[in-house]
Amino acid sequence: MATQRRRNRDSEAAAVGDEPMSVAISEVAARQRVCICGKVTRMTARPTSGQPALAVSITDDTGSVTAVWTGRRSIGGVTLGRRIAIEGVAGLHGAHLEFTNPNYTLLPRHV
Repeated sequence: MATQRRRNRDSEAAAVGDEPMSVAISEVAARQRVCICGKVTRMTARPTSGQPALAVSITDDTGSVTAVWTGRRSIGGVTLGRRIAIEGVAGLHGAHLEFTNPNYTLLPRHV
């Protein structure tokens, strides 16, 4: 059974600051491996083929994407307003980009 891995934030951190090297959401192209950082703005449990799935909308100043984790109803630490980085390959679902089972890193909250 495959399990979701949470990447170690320290090993992926950029030389300056706490965020991994990422691109703006507006620059994401389908079928390219990228890392994006943003804020969780929506969370929905949506069954897919009879299996649970967690859909999370992630937004930055340039746009939004959806990350879907199959076989999950929740992920510890992933809450509304939480900053998160995801890495994976996005696919087009209609006109919207969607990541399926991406790696993720929970980012520190800014005060």
